[in-house]
Amino acid sequence: MTGPRERLLATAVTLIRERGVAGTGLAELLKESGTARGSIYQHFPRGKDDLVAAAVAEAGTDGRATLATLRALGDPAVVVTAIMHAARDTLDADGYVHGCPIAAGALAGPDYPAVVGTAGDALAGWVEELAGVLAATGMAAEAASPFASLVISVFEGALVQARASRSPAPFDAAADQLALLARAQLA
Repeated sequence: MTGPRERLLATAVTLIRERGVAGTGLAELLKESGTARGSIYQHFPRGKDDLVAAAVAEAGTDGRATLATLRALGDPAVVVTAIMHAARDTLDADGYVHGCPIAAGALAGPDYPAVVGTAGDALAGWVEELAGVLAATGMAAEAASPFASLVISVFEGALVQARASRSPAPFDAAADQLALLARAQLA
């Protein structure tokens, strides 16, 4: 059984993915997580700001760990295709409801500077991890970081397009084009 902190974080990630930061309220977080109001301030002294920043950080860490597992694929084109197809399949399975908690954090606005900063750190961590994966799977080290940044940007854009159109097509197009570019980097 998970404790109140873990339930609050998991619930926050889910709600942020569905509704964004501003649309995620404390009352709903408490209700959905089954925790008492005091739990928020016990574990997150500044309330919603701390909780959302921690949730975004945790989602960033989870994403980074997932990216690290892609080293086993052995080919940069296969890596980028796997990223896009996994996101496509997840979004399709959940009915195009969930977005990226990191993107939602990045777009939280000036009322949530800690959340925006945490999202920036998470995105930088994803780029760093993916660059390492790409380099380990055959891409030149000097190309890996800018290419990883491109992949993360395309991923987030495809996610927005797919949610808006309720179609997997943006991820399929992204996978095809990024695989071509990855192969060109190896030539």
